[in-house]
Amino acid sequence: MSRIDKYTPFLKVELKALFREHTSMFFMIIVPIALTVVFGGTFGDSPTIFGKNVLGIDTVVPINVVFLLANTGLMGISITILDIKGQGVFKRYMTYPATYWQYFQSLFAAFLVVSIISTAIFGGMSFVVYHAIWRMNVWQTLLFIIFYLLTALIFFSVGYLISLFITSSRTASLVTSGIFMIFIFTSGIAIPTDSLPEFVQKFAHIFPMYHCIQIMQYLWVGDFELSKIGNNIVYVLILSALMVIILQKVRIQWDSK
Repeated sequence: MSRIDKYTPFLKVELKALFREHTSMFFMIIVPIALTVVFGGTFGDSPTIFGKNVLGIDTVVPINVVFLLANTGLMGISITILDIKGQGVFKRYMTYPATYWQYFQSLFAAFLVVSIISTAIFGGMSFVVYHAIWRMNVWQTLLFIIFYLLTALIFFSVGYLISLFITSSRTASLVTSGIFMIFIFTSGIAIPTDSLPEFVQKFAHIFPMYHCIQIMQYLWVGDFELSKIGNNIVYVLILSALMVIILQKVRIQWDSK
């Protein structure tokens, strides 16, 4: 059996299930559109710290991208895993010739497809309705795609791992919701990090959403310089590699049964 053949059945099942899950589709597609309308209409034509020619809408898009991927991982994937665990389906999956890492890759691909569709929709709105400007060159565009995938990997992995090891659906939902809110308030989305007390800023830098937003914003506005976001890039690369290692090694209790 080829490598693709191992993933295809899971991918087909997850895509069908995802498109039938109206709640997940709402949060993955409608919420980012709503945020684009709210922030684009409020701050879309305001100058930013990136210069007078870079308007608010040019920073809304990358923030919305990271918000989407974090929301998808912590809420969408976690809900999916908890649902199939509760039905006993996930345990049956693990009797197939597949590992947790292989299943995660299929799950990752399914949710990534919908995330890309959502990004295309609200990104298109930003250009058509709020007159965002494409500022990235070919090299920066390639890097943006790479860090889009790495951002997805980080947040999808966090949601997946939490759902694997917390047996109670209620507890897992509370944990993922709590983590998501912490990420929101320490990333600069809700409150600019520069306005936070110094010790809170240091605390905020522990979490991945802040670093992902920094990278995506600087790339999106065409202001990519290692001197500005080098530390953020190192953080994301190390965390991404760590997630891959953990996902390849992860086991849960019923493996030995």
